[in-house]
Amino acid sequence: MNSKIKKYLLVFGLFTSFTSFNSCSLWNNFTVYYNRFYLAEKAFEDAEEEIKLNPKKTLFQFKEDKLPATANKNFDEVIKFSSKILQFNKDTKYVNKAIYMIAKSYYYKEMYNKAVRNFYELDKLKDEDLGLSTKLWIAKSEMQMRNFTTALKLIEEVKKTAVALEEDEILFQVYITEISYLIYREDFSKAISKIEELTQLDFDDDVKSAITYELGLLYITLENYEKAVNAFEIVNEGSPSFEIEVKSKIEYAKAIKHLGRNEESMELLTTLVDDTKYEQYWDVINLEIAQIELETGKPDIALEIFYSIDTGYSKNESSGIAAFMQGDILEHIYMNYDSAKFMYDKVASKKAPDEYKKEALAKSNLLKTRKEYSDLIFSSTRGYKYLIDTTLFISDSIAYAGYLARRDSAMQVENENDISQSKVKTSTRNKRPVRGTQAALKEQFKYYEDSLFTYEPKLPLISIDSVKNQISKSKYDLGNLYFSDLLVPDSAYFYYQDIIANHSDTKFYPKALYALGSYYLTLDNKEKADSLFKFVYDNHSSDPIAKIAGIRLGIDMKELSTDPALEEYHFAEILLEEEKYNAAIEKLDSVYNKFPNSQYSPKALYSIGWIYENKLSDYDTAVLYYDTLKAKFPNTDYVRDINFKLAFYHSEKKAVKDSIARVEKALQDSIFQFEKAIKDSIKADSLSQNRTIIIPDSTQSDKSILDSNSVILNGSQRTLKLEEANNNTSDSSKIIDLFEQAKELQKKEKNN
Repeated sequence: MNSKIKKYLLVFGLFTSFTSFNSCSLWNNFTVYYNRFYLAEKAFEDAEEEIKLNPKKTLFQFKEDKLPATANKNFDEVIKFSSKILQFNKDTKYVNKAIYMIAKSYYYKEMYNKAVRNFYELDKLKDEDLGLSTKLWIAKSEMQMRNFTTALKLIEEVKKTAVALEEDEILFQVYITEISYLIYREDFSKAISKIEELTQLDFDDDVKSAITYELGLLYITLENYEKAVNAFEIVNEGSPSFEIEVKSKIEYAKAIKHLGRNEESMELLTTLVDDTKYEQYWDVINLEIAQIELETGKPDIALEIFYSIDTGYSKNESSGIAAFMQGDILEHIYMNYDSAKFMYDKVASKKAPDEYKKEALAKSNLLKTRKEYSDLIFSSTRGYKYLIDTTLFISDSIAYAGYLARRDSAMQVENENDISQSKVKTSTRNKRPVRGTQAALKEQFKYYEDSLFTYEPKLPLISIDSVKNQISKSKYDLGNLYFSDLLVPDSAYFYYQDIIANHSDTKFYPKALYALGSYYLTLDNKEKADSLFKFVYDNHSSDPIAKIAGIRLGIDMKELSTDPALEEYHFAEILLEEEKYNAAIEKLDSVYNKFPNSQYSPKALYSIGWIYENKLSDYDTAVLYYDTLKAKFPNTDYVRDINFKLAFYHSEKKAVKDSIARVEKALQDSIFQFEKAIKDSIKADSLSQNRTIIIPDSTQSDKSILDSNSVILNGSQRTLKLEEANNNTSDSSKIIDLFEQAKELQKKEKNN
């Protein structure tokens, strides 16, 4: 062949191969882009955009918010499609970006171990475009995993590189991460210094305004309201986004209020409410207006505004805050505790910041306890009167019976009216339930009567002395609740004084005297307080409270003989207050074991049971301790407190046990009857060597013959052995299975 032709063919072949190779590579990138990468990138961008639009997310927020459902689903899609690129398309240009998106997706999903593993894998690839950003995200991931030393070291490296390469966006994110960490650690002074550094960088006005706004919030946290006001003024003089503008104005109004400029603050807030431009923020603005009204001595106006926010913006977070504030006003100003509890309970079902929800729950529990103490005082006092005068119990029982008769009559009339008004509703489920049913008890509140006997009189089953002790204990507990928790010392004084005047023969008398002394200390009346402490010390040395009274008086208590268990019990109480429940249980258990004859031994057992019941929700363990308490100290007040619920628990447990036993017996009986029926059936139709069973086919004239050893189906060589059935005729389930198989084979044979 001519050499020129050979050279031409060689060049043409190389050109064709090169073109073919490039075309293949381009085609791979093209198909991967549209089949996988495009879908992954689209889902990733949508998810990040949704996170940015989260109104609750702040600029310097350390902990990531819980992902919205849509964003979470999108990140799952990102991981799915990007993982396929890594698995099937390693030769394409999308590999590094796929790893990057997978890692960030795991980060947003708070799966930080997986995130950091993928970021480190990408970092090894030395990607020029993603390298610095990858190191930043490694630092952020380490930060979330609380590896602060590693994270801070990486942050410094990224910052130096970003400055050198003039990567302003990376540098901005570095500062955000650093400041977020400092705020999380509550190092506010350093955080402010870093923010001031950040504001020196060249950013757009809206970004600078957002940073300065956060600076103002930090100054408010430090209660430096003058600097906060200056920061918010700078924001308002700049070009902030609409959201930052209105938030800054609201915070400015709050800050100047703290500086005593109430009128100016109210004027600014009123201006904002009058402008429809700020309509979407009116609920937040009105919260501040109501707060000013409250602080300037107008609780009725404040209550009205909070109510309008609560009902008018029920889907907003401000509604939950307004409900809480209504409860606060009703509790502390009007002392309407039942209504206050209702409002606190309402917060749980509304949107509200976590701190408001937690505080509302705590306050609701306190008010519930107050109601329980009050009810117990009422019922115990009434019961005490019944024990003194049984004729009073009889007359009250007669009066209560009259009340029930009138209530039932009213229910019957209402039921008849309902039926006559609507003939359609004639089924029994639409009728008023009769007295005595659970439904009737639920509907009882619908009948009102001005009567003292809308409750059932009950004659106590304990002694008069025990009832008196129960009354004094409830009054003492209620007094302490008012004094320490509800912060209403005047109400506490009433109950302490009541015990001193009417229950001097109970063990709560010296405790009430000491508590009254503490009350006088809050009034700076040390002379009166010391006289009460001295009286307790001199006259009640056998009571543990005498030691505490002596300490109050500055007396050396080494020579005073007191119960050695007291100190350990008090330590356990401190642990309980700190919510260290397991440690408190351990300490209380040591009180019981080390001081079995101490008066604190039964109290320790009771407290352990109470913790398991009310704090750890471990009811079985609680009952174990209550049972021990009842066995060891049967005549104590603590046993009387738990007797009813202990009896109820054991009766319920026995009922469940009996029910299970009945079900098991019924099951065993059923199995026995079933097996017997099978045995009888087999016996009646016993298979013999010379006998066949004919299984008719409804569509064919052929018959399937079942002999003693096998089932033979016409047109088939298949057989079913029945030897096992012949050897063990009592195994009913196996026989039934074999017959079912025979029928199935017959059906298949027919189809063939």
